[in-house]
Amino acid sequence: MFLAAPEGVPPVATVVVGQELFGVTAWVREVCGRLAAAGYAAVAPDFYGRAAERAELPYDDTGRVTGFELLGTLTAEQVTADTAAALAVGASLGGGPGRAFVGFSVGGHLGLLAGTRLPLDLVAACYPGWTLEGPTPLADDHPPLTEQGAAALAAHGTAVLGLVGAEDHVVPPEQWARISARLTAAGVRTDLVCYPGVPHGFLCDHRPATFRPTESEDAFARILSALADLAVRRP
Repeated sequence: MFLAAPEGVPPVATVVVGQELFGVTAWVREVCGRLAAAGYAAVAPDFYGRAAERAELPYDDTGRVTGFELLGTLTAEQVTADTAAALAVGASLGGGPGRAFVGFSVGGHLGLLAGTRLPLDLVAACYPGWTLEGPTPLADDHPPLTEQGAAALAAHGTAVLGLVGAEDHVVPPEQWARISARLTAAGVRTDLVCYPGVPHGFLCDHRPATFRPTESEDAFARILSALADLAVRRP
């Protein structure tokens, strides 16, 4: 796993950072650094590590094929174990008790899945795929936002910040509306944002074809605001 933490002071809270399909890339590590600069212990698990340690795939068709192959080796139990281990690393640094997961694309799926099994305070899911219908690329083919999964998030008191573009081919507007309805019906506290004219992967500035700087800055500001609210809410 990759860890970034503030220098000289305990972290405010622990944030698990969920990778895109392409692994713990340089961009994912930069996100961890950005969160550490804001005061958080940011831990990016190597979810693919059992099959291919430290995989860092190219942003192309070859990388996608390999990424889906590696994703197919994962089980829900492994995702839960890796998330719990990352949270433990953050807690060992002596910071605040807040527990959050910020995930991008596949990582958003993994964050929501982890939130159904672990008591997270916040899941920030950025354009999360395969949340409502299976089979997912995970070996455990139960999507995280079944009625039971949404109920588990509500029972844990987990807030969900969702960020997506209206031109997202993985999470189209109709599906985003169903995600909203599912979470609302379960009583999950949500803030779900849809950016007009914006495609999948818009936060990643290492992918110039889909990167949208204005919406990316707004999205990161919302993530940091949600994390700050988490720190305030915790005793």
